[in-house]
Amino acid sequence: MDCKSCSNNKVIGLISGNGTGKTSLAECFLYNSGTIDRLGSIETKNTISDYTSLEIKRGFSINSSILSYKWKDFNINLIDCPGYMDFIGQTQAAIKVIDSALLVVDAKSGVQAPTELVIELLDKNPRPAFFILNKLDLENIDYFKVINDIKNEYNLNLVPITAPVDSGENFSGIIDILQNQAYHYKDKNPSGTKTSINENIKDKIENYHNELIESIIVETDDELLNKYLNGEKISNDVINNVFKQAVVKGKVIPVFAVSATKNIGIDILMDYINYLLPSALDIQPIKARDLKEDKEVEIKPSPDGPPLAYVFKTMADPYIGKLSIFRIFSGTFKVNNSYYISSSQKTYKFTNLFKLQGKNQIEIDEASCGDIVAVSKIMDILNDDTISTQEQPLKIPPTEYFTPTHPKAVTPKSKGDEEKISSSISKIIQEDPTIRQELNLEVHQNIIWGMGELHLSIIKEKLKEKFDVDSEFVTPDVAYKETIRKDAKAEYKYKKQSGGRGQYGHVFLEIKPLESGGGFEFKDSIFGGAIPKGYIPGVEKGVREALQKGVIAGYPVVDVSVNLYDGSYHTVDSSEMAFKIAASMAFKKGMQEASPVILEPIMEFEIIVPEKYMGDIIGDINSKRGKIISMTPIENKKQLIKAFVPQSETFNYSTDLTSLTQGKGRFTQKFSHYEELPPNLAQKVAEERNKQKE
Repeated sequence: MDCKSCSNNKVIGLISGNGTGKTSLAECFLYNSGTIDRLGSIETKNTISDYTSLEIKRGFSINSSILSYKWKDFNINLIDCPGYMDFIGQTQAAIKVIDSALLVVDAKSGVQAPTELVIELLDKNPRPAFFILNKLDLENIDYFKVINDIKNEYNLNLVPITAPVDSGENFSGIIDILQNQAYHYKDKNPSGTKTSINENIKDKIENYHNELIESIIVETDDELLNKYLNGEKISNDVINNVFKQAVVKGKVIPVFAVSATKNIGIDILMDYINYLLPSALDIQPIKARDLKEDKEVEIKPSPDGPPLAYVFKTMADPYIGKLSIFRIFSGTFKVNNSYYISSSQKTYKFTNLFKLQGKNQIEIDEASCGDIVAVSKIMDILNDDTISTQEQPLKIPPTEYFTPTHPKAVTPKSKGDEEKISSSISKIIQEDPTIRQELNLEVHQNIIWGMGELHLSIIKEKLKEKFDVDSEFVTPDVAYKETIRKDAKAEYKYKKQSGGRGQYGHVFLEIKPLESGGGFEFKDSIFGGAIPKGYIPGVEKGVREALQKGVIAGYPVVDVSVNLYDGSYHTVDSSEMAFKIAASMAFKKGMQEASPVILEPIMEFEIIVPEKYMGDIIGDINSKRGKIISMTPIENKKQLIKAFVPQSETFNYSTDLTSLTQGKGRFTQKFSHYEELPPNLAQKVAEERNKQKE
């Protein structure tokens, strides 16, 4: 593998919120580079990125798409990520494997909630980045004000590299501030025509140029700064070099003015992608665990180094089966060689390799660092797997995905499809790690967890489209339980005579409540042989059977202690079954006299929201019968709220939180404990439950 070609490989993520124009921008990259011969659009549903039937039908990106183009001397591998928050897991996976990011912002709307989250993710997983202000062909946009607002809001060192000439429908050109050069565009031509800077803004651009040079120098080199302050001339070559280093180190973030729909400013942006963003060989060594030596190692990117790749995406192709898509960090991968898979701890022969371009796969013989490729039909490769060799087995730490928070109970519309629907969801989960499936034995429902309502609606459509399963998604049942609040005693004599041998069992039970979480306790305090030892297990079985359905609404009974303290038996008619029935009836009788109540599950919430939404969130939690535990200020002017909330109030909380915070809040939840359901609600629950039994 030619080392020079590796040094010219770049892996870049197109990431930000929905509707900002990422897919249109990607289309321009492909068109301007000659990779495609016509510009597709979202409106005409013919882009290279959005190719699945669901994306075409819905009109937005659902899956991350792998694209590539060559611009001048550089090979650019591009991951176009979906913008909706519900699909943030694919952005998290992409950030794991990209070397730099293009954050696209609608200049009219500003930074949206998903883009804000992306900024946070990049803060925790630093990558060099460009900000691209798109849609400058819209009216009433103050380009530099938008930049300053973003700088102040998110504490980012943004430096404008290009600026728009005019605005709105008159937007037809850009000025390269660094090079002091204007460009005019016409009829979506891939290249702008050089033109002179208008005299009435020349001084303004000169000021921006000087500010840009100053910000580059200030952020990079103290010695250079002293020269600059002393009025010494600094060559363009030196400035260009320190500028690239500042971008690679994340000290400055260049900003570009573009219109993707009009293909304005894109060619200059492509030049700066080549010039400023790091190649596959420029990045820091990759940290991985050497599984043979059981120690952490650092692998320097090199085509001649040990093979090391990370699987960040899995998809089912209708023609060639399962595709495992991976980024190569080191080494050269070749067809018909065998590679070690971290999860299965086995080696597999790669009989094919594919370069991806949207839905198209191009077979190749080998690939090296900085390439994104796929292998097909190896079922044991999973998302977040590391691919290496048996000689040096390696494992890169897996991606930490956000926990899905929106549950629905899933049932097939056709009887007998229960197993089919469960296996189909399992296959969808292989493609999307932010989906979770659980068989909840307490409510006897198959629960699927997604990132939001949109996410789950897409899953439902996938079940129909890919697996021909019609399904219903409904709000899950609440796992209510029953218990008692006071002591009670009960006696029951089961006596049955039916000619021949009869049935006889007679028990006295003492029932007491246990502390929350106490479960069930059975005691035997029989003395003097009132009930023979051989019948005692029957009594316990009878009580345990009665615990399955409480006396209020038939929910399981918890936190009770039952003491068998007396009884009688018949030498001929008594049996274990008779004592089991007697015990069951005695428990039900005693529970009715022990102040039975319904318990509801309480979830522990951790909610992160901007400070300005605190009042709304607290009010909403109170309206849901929740209790605030704590409120803690955290970074970026946000608050971490911890609260207890009844499970019955939580099933649509992801939708509620999005509405309350304009998508800028997020939360996690876990089961905490059970509490008594208020009597008025308990009555409603019991009535509804008993109606279902009728």
